[in-house]
Amino acid sequence: MSALRRAGRAVEPWYDWGMIHVERMEGANAQTMNPGGEGPVRFVQLQWFGLHIGFQIGRTPQKWSH
Repeated sequence: MSALRRAGRAVEPWYDWGMIHVERMEGANAQTMNPGGEGPVRFVQLQWFGLHIGFQIGRTPQKWSH
């Protein structure tokens, strides 16, 4: 019975979803340490049989201006 449970866990997909913060890469540079901007996006990840699929869905963060 335990071998059957292990096989069942091996084929069960792993998934995760939620909200994260991402940085806007345009406008950020190492010389001035000027961040491009940051904002929240939703994400979805799925791993199954060694295949990893991930999506981040949201608006591009606005540029920071000083």
